[in-house]
Amino acid sequence: MFNFGNAILLKREVAAPGTILQGRGTPEGQQIITKWLAKVRGPGEVDGPLYVFPRAYGAATKVVVTEYELPRTLLSVHDVSGDSKGNIWYSDYKTRYFGKLDPRTGVVTEYAIPTTPNTMTGTHAVIVDQKHGDTVWLSEAWNGKMTKFDPQTHEFTQFSNGPSGNFALAPDGSIWGNRKSAAIRMDPETGKSTSYPIPGHDWNAYGVAVSDDGKYFAGGGPSTGGDYGEILNIQTGKGMIVDMGDRLPGPSRGGFDPYDNAWFGGKNGSLVEIDVKSAKMREFYPPTGNAPYTDFYEAWPDKNGEIWAGLLHGRGMVRYNPKTDRWIVYDLPEPYGHDRRTYIDNSTNPVTVWYVDYQGYIVRIQPLQ
Repeated sequence: MFNFGNAILLKREVAAPGTILQGRGTPEGQQIITKWLAKVRGPGEVDGPLYVFPRAYGAATKVVVTEYELPRTLLSVHDVSGDSKGNIWYSDYKTRYFGKLDPRTGVVTEYAIPTTPNTMTGTHAVIVDQKHGDTVWLSEAWNGKMTKFDPQTHEFTQFSNGPSGNFALAPDGSIWGNRKSAAIRMDPETGKSTSYPIPGHDWNAYGVAVSDDGKYFAGGGPSTGGDYGEILNIQTGKGMIVDMGDRLPGPSRGGFDPYDNAWFGGKNGSLVEIDVKSAKMREFYPPTGNAPYTDFYEAWPDKNGEIWAGLLHGRGMVRYNPKTDRWIVYDLPEPYGHDRRTYIDNSTNPVTVWYVDYQGYIVRIQPLQ
């Protein structure tokens, strides 16, 4: 540095290769940074798309979402299921009321389930048997009953030996559940139950499913999570446990895809696949935040083999194609979603997806592609 009166001239010192300059690194490192800056900010360079706020784009915007608010306050709506006429039925976890929504008019019709003396009455799960006269099946978690409702005559039939929480409907109309190391099949006419042992544990599977061809049964882990699932070959009666070892995916509720693979929502933030033929369990993680902010309570496959699941503590509905490994995340209108059960109307093209939000409204999701 030279000082000529009031003027100060700086002389640039050229360092030898490998010399570390104070606060500036080596000359080689400076060259790397200079080339990178020229690449991303040099003349003629074009910036990539800038997303000021996180928002949906591309295929995730090709969707119509409709909310139907239910007429009764303080509902703890739990499940939805559709009948052959396009009506959507829902259950209410903490009151004796259940009902149906006509999406064409928005009209909601409610029914009251028979009470059981000295016991709280509330419906947990609901499944409509479209193959057998749109019979509505409801489980009562608080008193251990299964209720059959005829929508034509409004007649109730109640059974005490079947599943009392989550259950599945088989193609033959039978009702399936789980009871401590065994799968349970209940006859829909007599209520008589048959047990199929699944050795290897002493827990109840939280969610259960039966394949579309009626050959396989699958169950998730216990309500607290867990690393295992259970499978049963209904034709042979052979059951077994599959697990993830050190991983705790927490498979909860779900159903079978058209290829006899069971899918469950994972309470640790993944979609859990159980391949009943190879007795293997796999996890698939969505491009969303980490659990517990985007965990899953349930997952459901559509007729094309794509998997749909609502974020339990987020605002999105994910759509996953296992064949192409493609994820689409649809943002929902509300800032917080609580999807405990998804129903897919496979009669439309593209499919129409329904879920009931625990906050008291039913949501319809109509993808445009």
